[in-house]
Amino acid sequence: MAELDDDHDLLTFAESDTRLNAEIAAVEASIVESGSDPGLEARLAALRAAAARNSRDAAAKPGETGFLSYTPRRPEAEAGA
Repeated sequence: MAELDDDHDLLTFAESDTRLNAEIAAVEASIVESGSDPGLEARLAALRAAAARNSRDAAAKPGETGFLSYTPRRPEAEAGA
């Protein structure tokens, strides 16, 4: 992701959710394509944990969403994914 190297601004909860989910999908696709790999599995677990933290933080700070209208994912919705 060389194009993001100069992207030093702060991300909103929605932007970080979008980026995390895109990276999760890419890692999942890599695992399907190349088979189980401990490094990829660890990265996937870390990304999923980051997405869960992002949702918890957004839910705990509803006043910070304001006009950005980010609605955090509910953990039970992720369990079915």
